[in-house]
Amino acid sequence: MVYSLLRNTPDCHIILFDNSDRLPFGELDGVEVIDNTAGQVLDFNEFLSRYPRKMYTTNNWGSAKHCYTVDYLVRTISGGFVLADSDILFKKDISDLFDDRFLFVGEVRERQKDRCNRVPRLLPFLCWINTDLCQKNGIRYFDGNRSWKLKLTPPDKWYDTGASFLEDSLKSGLLVRYVNINDYMIHFYGGSYKNKDWKAWLEENKELYE
Repeated sequence: MVYSLLRNTPDCHIILFDNSDRLPFGELDGVEVIDNTAGQVLDFNEFLSRYPRKMYTTNNWGSAKHCYTVDYLVRTISGGFVLADSDILFKKDISDLFDDRFLFVGEVRERQKDRCNRVPRLLPFLCWINTDLCQKNGIRYFDGNRSWKLKLTPPDKWYDTGASFLEDSLKSGLLVRYVNINDYMIHFYGGSYKNKDWKAWLEENKELYE
């Protein structure tokens, strides 16, 4: 992802929040790394302990951790940033997404998969978030009362990544802009990812990052 971003949008400032305790990112010219590999910035064990009624998930509450991490960035970064998943490759320059007229620029999925299907969300794979407007208007990316499986709530009330943020963004009355993120990137986990080999996928798309 980083190499394809540097290739297509070379003037951007890349900040990588590294949560991996198994495969740390390390160092790369042009990339600022926030090292959370040992919980130096966000202690997820302490965070999860606040929700004693949380329900089991196969990914160790990955959605909640994601929202909590993005919320930290929304509260601490000035100006705004583009949130991007690590398993995407960029197809072109994304600088037109950086638009401080809007609270966010991204794609909204109206119906979710599985049991989250009644809650629309702003897709977290690629989106611009205007942190100045978020901070000024008290808009958060994480809400423990609306996060997926942190509390015992009915299935139609589960909020996945980007859902409560979308809801609060629309309630704010601030301008938002919808785009088709597939115009900008391809996603390894899109489609039948269980049948994909990530090395083969990278080889097939190497023109996007070499």
